[in-house]
Amino acid sequence: MYNPEVFILTKRKELAIKHKKLIEALNCSASIFSKLDEAIYAIKNHEPEIIIISDTINDILSDFIKKIRVLTYNFRPIIIAISKSDAIDDKLNALEAGADDFLDESIQSKEFQARINAHIRRYLENSINPVTNFIDSKVILKALKRQIKEQTPKSVMLINISGINFYKEIYGEIAYEKVLQTLAAIINSTLQKEDIAGHYSPKEFLLITQKMKAENMAKFLTFAFDNILERFYSEFDYKNSFMLYSTETIEEKKIPLMKLFVAVVEMGDSKFENEKQVLNLLFNVLKLCKNSDKSCYIIDRPKLYGEVSKVEPKNKVMIMEPDSSLNCLLNVNLEMQGYTIKSCENYEDFLDEYFNFLPDVLILDYGSKDKKQGLNILNTLCTNLGEKGFPCPKIIFSTTIQDKKNIFSNGADVYLPKPYDINTLLDWVKKLL
Repeated sequence: MYNPEVFILTKRKELAIKHKKLIEALNCSASIFSKLDEAIYAIKNHEPEIIIISDTINDILSDFIKKIRVLTYNFRPIIIAISKSDAIDDKLNALEAGADDFLDESIQSKEFQARINAHIRRYLENSINPVTNFIDSKVILKALKRQIKEQTPKSVMLINISGINFYKEIYGEIAYEKVLQTLAAIINSTLQKEDIAGHYSPKEFLLITQKMKAENMAKFLTFAFDNILERFYSEFDYKNSFMLYSTETIEEKKIPLMKLFVAVVEMGDSKFENEKQVLNLLFNVLKLCKNSDKSCYIIDRPKLYGEVSKVEPKNKVMIMEPDSSLNCLLNVNLEMQGYTIKSCENYEDFLDEYFNFLPDVLILDYGSKDKKQGLNILNTLCTNLGEKGFPCPKIIFSTTIQDKKNIFSNGADVYLPKPYDINTLLDWVKKLL
């Protein structure tokens, strides 16, 4: 739960303590300041939601309210003036200077709480995402700043829905919002009173929770998301684990189903000076999730050092093209790009040639419409790769046959109808590698 912060600026100590207790009973944190320079410094650093200013301060009330309004232009807190005076001119001066409310010092406790609560409710309602009912990035980042300043031992979780933008384009706005609402409900089910959850962006959530809970929460969120994924897709898309996507400028291609990636960073050991450092580390950790073929979470751990073996760059491309002229053209152009090439024109020799070469990218022709040699050989190849424990290459399927669903369902990554521009194929090889 997000607890708003209230600053009380006054020299009347007894009344300030009373107001502080009333405010804290509303699940808000309250601080009392009698010196204006200390108050101004705290306001700039903590960005409180409400500032209560008494006319007992060493300044004219309306003039000081104007100063605070200028000082807080970037986060716009609620300013409440409080005074013994009930003169209409004093009230008007304070309100015209920028106060949002004017209270008499003799106000009853219940009315005081009701007014403070109304301001807090209105403030938070203006910061709520209408789809998920989570607080927006402005408020959640403010909460993160406070946790860093207090050096509280907490964990921060960044939750990203990979592929949701493509999902929105293919399935539409209503389905997109349903995904966000469902995930928000799952997140809510894991939260306790001390946890804070909000949006970092429309498709990303930021959570602040206890260190001991973070890993279990991340594990549950990824598990739950994968288990409800089926309800968001058509039977064909879910069964085959991809969507078909194309535009006027982009060839039809396979898009993986949505995945939930969770990055977790621990705070409280003075290694972070501001929220930007936390967010940079979260996004760096999140990048490590991108290579996963399913939902996953990664927690920032102490670094381990040791020797690692050198990874050879992926640049091996195999061409299975029965048309000798096209085969030669592809061979020459790919070699000019610096790739190691293996050509094959015969489907009967293909498997032997493949396992002798083990390419990173395979350019495979469909074959004839009746025999479907390329489609059949792809089935056999995938079976053999699974049995022998070899990884599957990226597959560009070139064809004159309109059989996209079967081609993608059998393992192709790119559907490239003939005739195609050679530069288009070169671009796809580069992307896939």
